[in-house]
Amino acid sequence: MNTWLALLSGLSFGFIIAAPVGPMSLLCMNRTLKSGFTAGLATGAGIALADAFYALVTVASFRFVNDFTTTYALPLRLLGSLFLGYLGLKALWTAPAKGDPVTTAVRSGIIYSLSSACLLTLANPATLLSFMALAASLGQAISASLFLPAGIALGSFAWWLLLSGLISLIRGRLSGSFSQFLSLGTAIILVLFSLYGSFTVLSTYWRQRL
Repeated sequence: MNTWLALLSGLSFGFIIAAPVGPMSLLCMNRTLKSGFTAGLATGAGIALADAFYALVTVASFRFVNDFTTTYALPLRLLGSLFLGYLGLKALWTAPAKGDPVTTAVRSGIIYSLSSACLLTLANPATLLSFMALAASLGQAISASLFLPAGIALGSFAWWLLLSGLISLIRGRLSGSFSQFLSLGTAIILVLFSLYGSFTVLSTYWRQRL
Protein backbone atom coordinates (compact mmCIF):
# COMPACT_ATOMS: atom_id res chain seq x y z
CA MET A 1 0.00 0.00 0.00
CA ASN A 2 2.79 2.39 0.92
CA THR A 3 4.51 1.56 -2.37
CA TRP A 4 1.53 2.63 -4.45
CA LEU A 5 0.93 5.65 -2.26
CA ALA A 6 4.56 6.74 -2.65
CA LEU A 7 4.39 6.26 -6.44
CA LEU A 8 1.10 8.13 -6.83
CA SER A 9 2.25 10.92 -4.50
CA GLY A 10 5.42 11.28 -6.54
CA LEU A 11 3.52 11.28 -9.82
CA SER A 12 1.15 14.02 -8.74
CA PHE A 13 3.85 16.13 -7.08
CA GLY A 14 6.24 15.77 -10.03
CA PHE A 15 3.52 16.89 -12.43
CA ILE A 16 2.40 19.79 -10.23
CA ILE A 17 5.89 21.13 -9.54
CA ALA A 18 6.74 21.07 -13.26
CA ALA A 19 3.49 22.62 -14.49
CA PRO A 20 3.77 26.31 -13.42
CA VAL A 21 5.02 28.58 -16.17
CA GLY A 22 8.57 29.65 -15.40
CA PRO A 23 12.00 29.86 -17.02
CA MET A 24 12.25 26.10 -17.57
CA SER A 25 8.84 25.98 -19.23
CA LEU A 26 9.86 28.85 -21.48
CA LEU A 27 13.13 27.11 -22.33
CA CYS A 28 11.25 23.95 -23.28
CA MET A 29 8.77 25.95 -25.35
CA ASN A 30 11.53 27.92 -27.08
CA ARG A 31 13.45 24.81 -28.07
CA THR A 32 10.29 23.10 -29.29
CA LEU A 33 9.41 26.13 -31.42
CA LYS A 34 12.91 26.39 -32.83
CA SER A 35 13.94 22.75 -33.24
CA GLY A 36 10.85 20.61 -32.93
CA PHE A 37 9.28 18.11 -30.55
CA THR A 38 12.39 16.01 -29.91
CA ALA A 39 14.50 18.97 -28.76
CA GLY A 40 11.72 20.15 -26.43
CA LEU A 41 11.21 16.67 -25.02
CA ALA A 42 14.97 16.25 -24.47
CA THR A 43 14.91 19.51 -22.49
CA GLY A 44 12.02 18.22 -20.40
CA ALA A 45 13.78 14.89 -19.86
CA GLY A 46 16.81 16.77 -18.51
CA ILE A 47 14.60 18.65 -16.05
CA ALA A 48 12.87 15.43 -14.97
CA LEU A 49 16.27 13.78 -14.48
CA ALA A 50 17.39 16.59 -12.16
CA ASP A 51 14.07 16.39 -10.29
CA ALA A 52 14.62 12.65 -9.84
CA PHE A 53 18.14 13.23 -8.52
CA TYR A 54 17.01 15.75 -5.91
CA ALA A 55 14.12 13.49 -4.93
CA LEU A 56 16.55 10.59 -4.54
CA VAL A 57 18.79 12.77 -2.37
CA THR A 58 15.77 13.51 -0.18
CA VAL A 59 14.79 9.85 0.14
CA ALA A 60 18.33 8.57 0.73
CA SER A 61 19.20 11.47 3.08
CA PHE A 62 22.42 12.36 1.26
CA ARG A 63 23.59 14.86 3.85
CA PHE A 64 26.63 15.90 1.81
CA VAL A 65 24.47 17.07 -1.11
CA ASN A 66 22.05 18.79 1.23
CA ASP A 67 24.88 20.59 3.06
CA PHE A 68 26.54 21.55 -0.21
CA THR A 69 23.40 23.05 -1.75
CA THR A 70 22.62 24.88 1.50
CA THR A 71 26.12 26.31 1.84
CA TYR A 72 26.47 27.31 -1.79
CA ALA A 73 22.85 28.22 -2.48
CA LEU A 74 23.62 31.78 -3.62
CA PRO A 75 26.53 30.88 -5.95
CA LEU A 76 24.48 28.05 -7.45
CA ARG A 77 21.53 30.37 -8.05
CA LEU A 78 23.82 32.98 -9.60
CA LEU A 79 25.42 30.41 -11.90
CA GLY A 80 21.98 29.14 -12.84
CA SER A 81 20.75 32.66 -13.62
CA LEU A 82 23.81 33.44 -15.73
CA PHE A 83 23.52 30.15 -17.58
CA LEU A 84 19.85 30.85 -18.22
CA GLY A 85 20.83 34.23 -19.65
CA TYR A 86 23.37 32.52 -21.91
CA LEU A 87 20.70 30.12 -23.19
CA GLY A 88 18.30 33.03 -23.76
CA LEU A 89 20.90 35.03 -25.68
CA LYS A 90 21.85 31.96 -27.69
CA ALA A 91 18.18 31.49 -28.57
CA LEU A 92 18.00 35.13 -29.68
CA TRP A 93 21.05 34.83 -31.91
CA THR A 94 20.05 31.51 -33.47
CA ALA A 95 17.50 31.67 -36.27
CA PRO A 96 14.51 29.33 -35.86
CA ALA A 97 15.12 26.08 -37.67
CA LYS A 98 12.96 24.94 -40.53
CA GLY A 99 12.26 21.57 -42.02
CA ASP A 100 11.63 18.20 -40.50
CA PRO A 101 11.49 18.49 -36.68
CA VAL A 102 13.33 15.24 -36.02
CA THR A 103 16.20 16.06 -38.38
CA THR A 104 16.45 19.59 -37.02
CA ALA A 105 16.45 18.37 -33.42
CA VAL A 106 19.31 15.99 -34.12
CA ARG A 107 21.26 18.82 -35.77
CA SER A 108 20.74 21.13 -32.78
CA GLY A 109 22.00 18.55 -30.28
CA ILE A 110 19.70 16.34 -28.21
CA ILE A 111 22.42 15.60 -25.66
CA TYR A 112 23.09 19.33 -25.25
CA SER A 113 19.37 20.04 -24.77
CA LEU A 114 19.10 17.33 -22.12
CA SER A 115 22.33 18.07 -20.25
CA SER A 116 21.94 21.86 -20.20
CA ALA A 117 18.38 21.60 -18.86
CA CYS A 118 19.51 19.10 -16.23
CA LEU A 119 22.39 21.29 -15.05
CA LEU A 120 20.18 24.38 -14.98
CA THR A 121 17.63 22.60 -12.79
CA LEU A 122 20.35 21.26 -10.49
CA ALA A 123 21.58 24.84 -10.01
CA ASN A 124 18.31 25.67 -8.25
CA PRO A 125 18.54 24.40 -4.63
CA ALA A 126 14.92 25.40 -4.06
CA THR A 127 13.99 22.19 -5.87
CA LEU A 128 15.64 20.14 -3.13
CA LEU A 129 13.87 22.14 -0.42
CA SER A 130 10.49 21.51 -2.03
CA PHE A 131 11.14 17.76 -2.11
CA MET A 132 12.27 17.81 1.53
CA ALA A 133 9.02 19.54 2.46
CA LEU A 134 7.07 16.90 0.52
CA ALA A 135 8.92 14.07 2.27
CA ALA A 136 8.23 15.59 5.67
CA SER A 137 4.52 15.89 4.92
CA LEU A 138 4.18 12.27 3.73
CA GLY A 139 5.66 10.58 6.76
CA GLN A 140 8.68 8.31 7.23
CA ALA A 141 7.27 5.14 5.62
CA ILE A 142 6.38 6.81 2.31
CA SER A 143 9.17 9.37 2.14
CA ALA A 144 11.79 6.62 2.51
CA SER A 145 10.46 4.66 -0.48
CA LEU A 146 12.43 4.74 -3.72
CA PHE A 147 9.10 4.75 -5.53
CA LEU A 148 8.69 8.39 -4.49
CA PRO A 149 11.55 9.75 -6.67
CA ALA A 150 10.51 7.34 -9.43
CA GLY A 151 7.00 8.77 -9.34
CA ILE A 152 8.34 12.35 -9.27
CA ALA A 153 10.48 11.66 -12.33
CA LEU A 154 7.54 10.12 -14.21
CA GLY A 155 5.17 12.92 -13.21
CA SER A 156 7.64 15.61 -14.23
CA PHE A 157 8.38 13.85 -17.53
CA ALA A 158 4.65 13.50 -18.22
CA TRP A 159 4.22 17.28 -17.99
CA TRP A 160 7.15 17.99 -20.33
CA LEU A 161 5.85 15.38 -22.77
CA LEU A 162 2.46 17.09 -22.75
CA LEU A 163 3.92 20.59 -23.10
CA SER A 164 6.33 19.64 -25.89
CA GLY A 165 3.55 17.83 -27.74
CA LEU A 166 1.15 20.79 -27.50
CA ILE A 167 3.77 23.34 -28.58
CA SER A 168 4.88 21.07 -31.43
CA LEU A 169 1.27 20.76 -32.58
CA ILE A 170 0.78 24.52 -32.44
CA ARG A 171 4.11 25.06 -34.20
CA GLY A 172 2.92 22.99 -37.15
CA ARG A 173 -0.25 25.07 -37.51
CA LEU A 174 1.34 28.53 -37.22
CA SER A 175 2.84 30.61 -39.96
CA GLY A 176 6.63 30.82 -39.99
CA SER A 177 6.64 34.49 -39.03
CA PHE A 178 4.35 34.02 -36.02
CA SER A 179 6.30 30.98 -34.83
CA GLN A 180 9.46 33.07 -35.08
CA PHE A 181 7.77 35.84 -33.08
CA LEU A 182 6.86 33.40 -30.29
CA SER A 183 10.37 31.99 -30.27
CA LEU A 184 11.81 35.49 -30.01
CA GLY A 185 9.40 36.39 -27.21
CA THR A 186 10.27 33.35 -25.10
CA ALA A 187 13.99 34.02 -25.58
CA ILE A 188 13.61 37.63 -24.40
CA ILE A 189 11.67 36.51 -21.32
CA LEU A 190 14.43 33.99 -20.54
CA VAL A 191 16.96 36.83 -20.54
CA LEU A 192 14.70 38.88 -18.28
CA PHE A 193 14.39 35.94 -15.87
CA SER A 194 18.18 35.74 -15.87
CA LEU A 195 18.59 39.43 -15.07
CA TYR A 196 15.98 39.25 -12.30
CA GLY A 197 17.54 36.12 -10.79
CA SER A 198 21.04 37.62 -10.86
CA PHE A 199 19.81 40.86 -9.30
CA THR A 200 17.98 38.96 -6.54
CA VAL A 201 21.05 36.87 -5.70
CA LEU A 202 23.38 39.88 -5.61
CA SER A 203 20.92 41.86 -3.50
CA THR A 204 20.68 38.99 -1.00
CA TYR A 205 24.47 38.70 -0.90
CA TRP A 206 24.98 42.40 -0.15
CA ARG A 207 22.27 42.36 2.54
CA GLN A 208 24.06 39.46 4.24
CA ARG A 209 27.35 41.35 4.10
CA LEU A 210 25.92 44.46 5.77
